[in-house]
Amino acid sequence: MVGRRPRTRLVVASLAGVVVVGFVAFAVASAHSAHPSSSSGLTSPSTNGLPTGREAPTWRLPALRGGSQVTLSAFRGKPVVLNFFASWCADCRAELSAFGAVSRSTGSKVAFVGVDTNDQNPSLARALLTHAGADYPVARDQDGTVSSGSYAISALPVTFFLDSSGRIVGEAFGAQSRAALERDVNALERGPVEKR
Repeated sequence: MVGRRPRTRLVVASLAGVVVVGFVAFAVASAHSAHPSSSSGLTSPSTNGLPTGREAPTWRLPALRGGSQVTLSAFRGKPVVLNFFASWCADCRAELSAFGAVSRSTGSKVAFVGVDTNDQNPSLARALLTHAGADYPVARDQDGTVSSGSYAISALPVTFFLDSSGRIVGEAFGAQSRAALERDVNALERGPVEKR
């Protein structure tokens, strides 16, 4: 009897380990499926509670560099790519060069706007943008009021695609490659985008 107890504990510990590993795998898979990439084109917003067709919440925030303020309503009349990022976010840093390149290639046909959110180091954010060649307007949402409040963002980066009337027509989660971003911007230019 005494010899069986350590063996029983080993079996119970092994089963508990299998259950924990299974739960972690399920949680990772669920999180990945809840945040689709833009690999198949513009995706309809769902996880952030901002439905397709809804007018994007407007905001007025201090400019991260140059000028006193940036306001979303100033870009009404042309399609907008609205990117929420932060300097501490590795995926955000990874995608900034793509945003810089695509924003330059589209010229004035599509407005690119950035929102640096929950970032305590604005000088680092400015340096990252300069290095990436991302010279479009960028606002500073220091305490995350706009990102986590109006837009209900819980993870970065997130990119919203707005039509010329300011309505949300798509959303992309995670770091965007240049190819994916170009595809989404081309779809935005063609508009209107079908609900998916």
